[in-house]
Amino acid sequence: MRQIEPLLQRLKTAQAQLAKEALEQPRSNDLFEYGRVVGMYAGLEHAANVLIDLVRETEERGFSL
Repeated sequence: MRQIEPLLQRLKTAQAQLAKEALEQPRSNDLFEYGRVVGMYAGLEHAANVLIDLVRETEERGFSL
C-alpha cells in the first residue's frame, strides 16, 4: 500500500482543490455546472478507490506492482 500513498495524496489534494474552487468561485449557478463539479469530485474519489482495490488484490495474490 505504501507505493501508492503519493498517488492517493495527489488525488485527494486535487479533490480538495476542486471543491475549494467550486465554492469560492462558482462559474455559474446552473444544474449543469453543479453536475460537472460533483462528477469530477466523484471521479477522483473513484480513481482513489480503484487504486486501493488494485493494490489490495495484488497483495492478496502475492504479486508486486
